Amino acid sequence: MNEPNFDHSEGNWEDFSQGSSWGESQWRGYLKNSDREAARFISIYNGLKDKPNHLDEVATQMGWDADDISLKDEMDEFIATDSNDLGNINDNESVPYTLHKHPVIVVTRGLYRYLHQSWEHYLSCETSNATPKYTRDGQSMTSSKICWKYAQSLHQGEINALLSVQALDLGDFGLTICHLKNSLSALNETLSILNQISHPNRKFLEAFRKEVRIRLYDLRELWIRVIGDCRSECKRRPGSEQD
Repeated sequence: MNEPNFDHSEGNWEDFSQGSSWGESQWRGYLKNSDREAARFISIYNGLKDKPNHLDEVATQMGWDADDISLKDEMDEFIATDSNDLGNINDNESVPYTLHKHPVIVVTRGLYRYLHQSWEHYLSCETSNATPKYTRDGQSMTSSKICWKYAQSLHQGEINALLSVQALDLGDFGLTICHLKNSLSALNETLSILNQISHPNRKFLEAFRKEVRIRLYDLRELWIRVIGDCRSECKRRPGSEQD
């Protein structure tokens, strides 16, 4: 699979580093729009996930790999479409800088939202009337320890990926790499735990594992690409050290 063209360079975001005079209602509208952007990504992704090079196609449809698409363009469109949520904004007032619409954050939030929801659905199916809640030994099909470890691995993978974008925005490529390495370790833990869970319905279990693995492998591909680009940036900086 070719690497998706998710633009994560710091250059596209430098023009929006000024302070904001927005109030709570305007920020609430901005966050609603941010959630809609993540939902739009999920919708596009779910329709393409089974196709070859689907991350590239998703990036194209999100507008992330077009030369004429920048954060400024997205912000201007946001003002035009969500003015009712934001309230009154002066014509000369620009939308404040945030990382909410950064492609790596949108992808990470969207895919992890699916992973959390699918795990919740898995557990609800396990305890539903349609499937046995306990094994012959009287034990829960999925132990509380496994549930906790799986949820923790999801949390650690997501939070480190989000922190990596903050470090990337600050131009600290070494810190970005460290956070993404933590995310990759957590992702490997998720994959390991995924092989340990069981379910009386074998077909349901395999379908669950398949869908989860698709998202995890896509996250890994994206993070590895960001790490590679960060290493390239570090090499270009005089006096930088590489592990």
